[in-house]
Amino acid sequence: MFFTPIWATLYQVMEALKNADISFETIFNHVNEGVLIVNSSGEILLTNPKLAEMFGYEESELSGEKVEKLIPSVLAHRHEQYRSDYMKNPVRRPMGKNMSLHGKHKTGREFPIEISLSYYNSNDALFVIAFIIDISDRFDQQAKIERMNSELKSLNESLEKKVAERMLVLKEALHELEVSRDELSQALENEKSLNELKSRFVSTASHEFRTPLSTILSSVSLIQKYTSAEDQEKREKHILRIKNAVSGLTEILNDFLSLGKLEEGKMSAKLAQHDVFVLIREVVSDINSIVRSGQTITYNSGTFEMMIDRQLLRNVMFNLLGNAIKFSPEGAVIDVHVSINDNDVVIAVKDQGIGISEADMKNLFGRFFRGANAVAIPGTGLGLNIVTKYLELMQGTITCTSELNVGSTFYINLPKTN
Repeated sequence: MFFTPIWATLYQVMEALKNADISFETIFNHVNEGVLIVNSSGEILLTNPKLAEMFGYEESELSGEKVEKLIPSVLAHRHEQYRSDYMKNPVRRPMGKNMSLHGKHKTGREFPIEISLSYYNSNDALFVIAFIIDISDRFDQQAKIERMNSELKSLNESLEKKVAERMLVLKEALHELEVSRDELSQALENEKSLNELKSRFVSTASHEFRTPLSTILSSVSLIQKYTSAEDQEKREKHILRIKNAVSGLTEILNDFLSLGKLEEGKMSAKLAQHDVFVLIREVVSDINSIVRSGQTITYNSGTFEMMIDRQLLRNVMFNLLGNAIKFSPEGAVIDVHVSINDNDVVIAVKDQGIGISEADMKNLFGRFFRGANAVAIPGTGLGLNIVTKYLELMQGTITCTSELNVGSTFYINLPKTN
């Protein structure tokens, strides 16, 4: 806060005026600050024209009035105490340092001021001189600056908000682009996989269909030549070959049809209460008609009812037992064992087949996968992939352990409660 230290040099000015043609009264009346002189009782003794103009009074109106007349009403009673304290220990200083001071105009309007105080003694009486400046213009400028700063701050905040909003929109747009890109990439990958699936389907189907169809065609041709009663054994041999070929074709078609339904999401588990031991026994009984010479299928007995899709589990068991029969030699034993633990029902199918290499094990359940040692054995490479999807529908899993030329064991885990 700025204060004009006029009283500090007042006496020097008066001394200088003694030898000049300019009177003290001339300076007092024309100085650009309001000057006010009060006695120890706070009565106004003298004011200059600038002060009277500042507060809107005639000079004669203020003479003899208490100085509190020029102070806002809410502060006037406090000022009396401040004035009394100052008179007890007067010092030359700015008044209200670090405070916002206001004067009261004759009209009641309040305006900001700065005040410097000084004093003098005359004939054992104490007098106080106040130098007052109207700082309304400065306040207006300060208010204008503060208003501009506030507007600038508001504008800045608004700009930051808009930038944040634009950034959010941009992030969302980028996210959507990322999602769209991922979706497009996934769609392209799916399309690629579908095309590969179609190509492999055509290749596999043409290869797998060709052998049984050729077998059927050649057997039918030969049967036509065996017309005598003595040729009955030969006819039966070729009829069996035809049946086996038709069975193989049916298996291939079933695999392709099942895969198509699974891919399109047209299959779901229809759970119902069934005895798993009874179901296993029925599957073994049905599949015994296609075992190779000397092969036997063993299974343990028991009883346990659980919620399961009967047809899906039959499909799974037919596939696993069919593989065990196909990949095991004549005279081999295929064992099916059901065990119940705390949370799961575990069905183990153990064969004495050609086994699976460690390298092939990681791709065992993939579509169209054929092990390196199984390429000469008929099959689509879809069976185990379909089995995993059937089990997923029943919240089950499948794992495998195997040793080359010793055999494989497949473990089906099904939750006891679904």
